[in-house]
Order: sequence, then structure tokens, then C-alpha cells
Amino acid sequence: MRKVKKLSSRDKAVKQQLEIGKLYNGNNKQRKNVMLNHQQIQKIINDYSKKIGLNIDDVILRDMPSGFGEPHLEISDDYYHYVICERGSELSRESFLDIDDFIYEFFEMVTSRVAGEYEQENSVIGEDQRVIRFNKQIELMTQLNHEWGRKKEADIAEILQNAPYSVNKITWLNKLLNFFK
Repeated sequence: MRKVKKLSSRDKAVKQQLEIGKLYNGNNKQRKNVMLNHQQIQKIINDYSKKIGLNIDDVILRDMPSGFGEPHLEISDDYYHYVICERGSELSRESFLDIDDFIYEFFEMVTSRVAGEYEQENSVIGEDQRVIRFNKQIELMTQLNHEWGRKKEADIAEILQNAPYSVNKITWLNKLLNFFK
């Protein structure tokens, strides 16, 4: 008679995370048909956030609207919905079949915020501030996933086609200095 070892709750949790990892890392060809729950997605997001030095408090994925314009996740009809609501009104909703696309969208927002903070701390007078911000965001997205970095770089290239970097831009400080001459 074969003895079956009963798994402890910790062992069950580890086994579940390994299975999630297999699903998420593409080791399972049925991955796109398997819907992850909020807790599983938060775990993936937490793991990614460590790659760019963020605290898990910086990457909380809400499962219901906060009312303050923060994104939250809704899962329904085989879609992951990235929803932003403020004061009871839905401002935007993007729906994704693939969890990778949802997580890209989540980190696109997070890295934009981090890059904006970096830009403020490292601004150069007279230089288009988007140079610092865009380069930092591409760097962060690449650290998370090389494909995401390339995708973000292509998105930014498209933005720059329509609104190129300003060269010899007169900043508000230059205007102020010129005013007092």
C-alpha cells in the first residue's frame, strides 16, 4: 500500500505558486485559457515590482474602486478589465484577454509615475523634460521585461513623431530671467 503524504498549508501554497508560475511563464500551452484570480495577479505584480526596486505598497492592485482615480482590476467573461473610477464615475476601462497585456498596462502606469518623480528630481533647465522621463520609463520597463521595454520605446517614438522634443526650449525660468533684464 502506497502512503500519501498530506501537504501542509505552506506546502500547498508553494505548490500553488509553482503552478501559477508554470501558467504565467508560458510552460503551459493552455495558459491563455486559464484565468488567474486577483490574488494570483497581485503575486505576479509583487514579483515584478522587486525587479525595479519598488515596495509592494507601491503596486497595490485594487479589486474594487477606491473613488480616488486609482486603477482596479475586474475579472469577468474571460477578460481582465483595467478600470479607473473617480468619485463614482468610470473614467476608463481597458479589457484584456491575456494577463501579460493587463500587467503591461499596470506597469506602464506605475513606471510612468516613477519616471515622473525621477524627472522632477533630475530636471535640467532648458532641456525638454520628457527626455529624462521617457528614458527612465523605457529603462524601467526593460528591467521588468525586455519585450515591454521595446514596446514602450515604440510607443514613445510614436509620441515623438507627433510632438518632437523641443530644442532650445525657453523654460519658465528663462522667461523669468529675461523679464528682469
